[in-house]
Amino acid sequence: MPENNVRHLGVIMDGNRRWARAHMLASVMRGHEKGIDVFVDLCQWCENAGIPYLTVYAFSTENWKRSQQEVTDLFRLMRTFFTERIHICLEKDVQVVVIGNLSGLSEEDRRVIRDAEALTRNCRTLYLQIALSYGGRDEILRAARGIAEEVKAGRLSPEEITEECFEEHLDTRGVPDMDLVIRTGGEQRLSNFFPWQTTYADLWFTDVLWPDFSEALLGEALAWYRGIKVNKGT
Repeated sequence: MPENNVRHLGVIMDGNRRWARAHMLASVMRGHEKGIDVFVDLCQWCENAGIPYLTVYAFSTENWKRSQQEVTDLFRLMRTFFTERIHICLEKDVQVVVIGNLSGLSEEDRRVIRDAEALTRNCRTLYLQIALSYGGRDEILRAARGIAEEVKAGRLSPEEITEECFEEHLDTRGVPDMDLVIRTGGEQRLSNFFPWQTTYADLWFTDVLWPDFSEALLGEALAWYRGIKVNKGT
């Protein structure tokens, strides 16, 4: 790929269920399984393109409203990834960090996540944030409550609450804001995906369903972004 100027890429991986139905598969989970395969490939594509930070929307706070069976199956896939495929991240030098409101997960799921994070802690080529049980409004509310608790305890004064202070209470503290967000599946909205961190991000939408996403399409998005930057004189 040509020289890249995206430091942090966000991806909303939409369309797994529609892909399964379009292929007349017996279960929508086949779409999610294919989606995980493409997600693993995406990590390599980002490394190929020289992108050091990647954030993906794996499971939103709204996804809890899906059927109990689908939610159960999705977390089964999650456990499979973190236990049986995490070695791929280790081999590719990908540091995995899971962010979101994990209070609703089982202790076993949280342990699996902690183990995966610990295993890849020293990886440096790609910093991968997996947004799990994540919602942008929920993140901002949790940050505001954390700040309120510090003010109540006398550790922080209202005058000390700056943008930098607020960012330190977000799930993404220490990570640069996103430059580019890609959303597959045809919808043209962020759907509660990191409203604070995408304030100045450029947005690239495609009708292609996530399981059909490719390195070539990533290249198209990056080329589009380069064009945007050139036109803006940056």
